[in-house]
Amino acid sequence: MSIQELLQQLTEDESVKAVALVSEDGFVIESVGKEKAADLDFVGGAATSAMASSRALADHLKKGEVEEVMVEFDEKSMLLDPLQVAGTTYSLVLLLANAQNLGRVRFQIKKVRERLLEALA
Repeated sequence: MSIQELLQQLTEDESVKAVALVSEDGFVIESVGKEKAADLDFVGGAATSAMASSRALADHLKKGEVEEVMVEFDEKSMLLDPLQVAGTTYSLVLLLANAQNLGRVRFQIKKVRERLLEALA
C-alpha cells in the first residue's frame, strides 16, 4: 500500500480534514486534504518547528521521547505524531475539525503506523 493510500485511510474519519507526512526539514512528502483544508505546505513547515520545540522541551525536562503533540485552536485541532525510520524523523500531521473523535483518530494512526514505517524504510 502506498503512503498516499495510507494517508487517505486516515481521512476517512469525518473529523480529519487533512493529513500530511512531513520530513524533519519541513517539506511535505505526501498529503491528503478534504475540501477547504489549510495550506499543508505552510502547516508542514510550522508543524516541524513545533515538533522540534517539543523535543527540546522533553530533552530539557529529561522526560523521554515525544510521543504526540496536540495543538487546540478555537475551531480546530492539530495532532503531530513523530515517526522514526533509520535515524530520520518524520511527522504525521493531522488537522482535525474538533477533538471529539480524538480517541478514534489515535486508533486509526496506530493501525497505519507500521505500514507507514515500512513504506518509508
